[in-house]
This record gives sequence, structure tokens and C-alpha cells, in this order.
Amino acid sequence: MLESDDMERYPLITFLSDYGRDDGYDSACEAVLASLSPATRVLHVSHGVDVGDIRDGATILSRVAPLGPPAVHLAVIDPGVGTSRRPVAVCAERGDVLVGPDNGLLMPALATLGGATTAWDLDPVRVRSQAGLPPGQLSHTFHGRDLFAPAAALLANGRPPALLGSAIDPSSLVRLPEPRLERDDGHIRAEVIEIDRFGNVALCLSLDQLPEGLRHLEVQVVDEPDVFWNLHVVTTFSDLQPGELGMLQDSWGHASLALNGASAAEVLGARLGGMVHLSLL
Repeated sequence: MLESDDMERYPLITFLSDYGRDDGYDSACEAVLASLSPATRVLHVSHGVDVGDIRDGATILSRVAPLGPPAVHLAVIDPGVGTSRRPVAVCAERGDVLVGPDNGLLMPALATLGGATTAWDLDPVRVRSQAGLPPGQLSHTFHGRDLFAPAAALLANGRPPALLGSAIDPSSLVRLPEPRLERDDGHIRAEVIEIDRFGNVALCLSLDQLPEGLRHLEVQVVDEPDVFWNLHVVTTFSDLQPGELGMLQDSWGHASLALNGASAAEVLGARLGGMVHLSLL
């Protein structure tokens, strides 16, 4: 279907970036989408990702993309803009198309959508020509507005991706390193994969990976080698007393360190990408 001359239109474009909402970068991209595909709804997934945080953006996109219908997913966290990194459009088994830089940002979402089936290296000249835009006005620093948004709008309108670039092997797409998880007798070292606005610390671990019936652990943040905390494994925040540290399964299935009414990240000194050492008591 995706390579035919009569593709289906997509009623939805999702849009994720690290642009923030204060400087107009996200609005500039949305203006391009509205100009080229005015009937398509735009769902703003997030623009609050920390600047250049590809892994966090990839995590958010992978969670949200499968919740809606097949769509064009525009994702721009692009610290390599203007370099030799490839701009790509990738089709997923479910029928979605993902548009963004080839830096690992798209891959977790593709996995939740059934995996990549076909992929294209976007040609800026071809994209802008198909969109009726001057080919020579491609910025070296704002491909979100000048390349990715036009490509997403064209794909939403049913334009075959083969008209926008050259086919590439999906297996050549850049993948992010897997989060670190190490286990031995009675001990687990797990990477912090998310710290949310409430200060909950999500680990690359699920409660199912802990011994059945385990209720107590000792936790140590590797960056804070002299500080140890005892915690309880609980079901909800309300199972913890005020100021009590616990571990629960968060809404995305990860084991998460939490405090009732306070930030576990601040108290523990945890950081994104850091390691947490769990001793099973």
C-alpha cells in the first residue's frame, strides 16, 4: 500500500520535539503542517523534552504512538541537524509512518508498532519540490520546519514516500543502546530510564523480574555511594507513609522508586542515565 500511487490519507499527525513552547519553533512547524495539510489534525505529544535528550523523547513517543490510530508521527530531537545524519521516513507494520532524524529517536516507537517494514532517506530537494517550496531555502539548523514538517504533511496527504527519497534497508537505521541491567545473587544494578515531574524514578526493570513475594529492598544510588535506603514494595502511593520510600510498578510497567508527597529523585540524588543498586533483603 505504501509504495502505490494511491495511498490512503492519514487523519492524524503526532508531533514531538525538544523545541519547548516559548520560542515559536513548534508553531513554525505546525504552520507548515497546516499550510500543506489543513484537514489533518495535529496531536502535540510533547515539546518539553530536555534539549537533545533523544532517549527520553524516544520513550515518550513509544508510549503514545500505539494508543491512537495509524498516523504520521513527526519527531524532531536532532542535535545532529546539518550533519551527515540521515533524515528518514519509516513505515511500520501497523501502517504508521514515522518521520525524523536517523539517530535512534524513532526506533522504540517502531517496535511498539510492529517493527519497520520499509524506510527512505529523505531528499530535501524532492521533499520541498513535492511541497511546492523553494528548494534553496533549506536551513542548516531547522530541518523540523524546512524538511521534516513538509515531509510529514505530504505523507499525511497520501503522497507515496518513494517520491520523497531513496529506499534504504530498515536494518541500517540507528538504534539506541539498551539500558543497562546487571544481576547477580541478591543484587540488581538498573539504569534510571525516566524521572517524571513528580520525582518518581523509573528503572529498566519490572516488578516481575524480582523474586516472588519480595517486600523489602535496600537501595543505593551509585553516584551516592555512602547513602543507603530501605524501601517497601507497594502497590499504590497511598500504601506509603508521608516521607516513606517505596517501589511500585508505574503506569508503563516499570519498577519505580517513589516517595509519598515528595520527590524520590531529589531525596536519593538520582539522575537520568545513572545506576541504582538494589540489594534484595
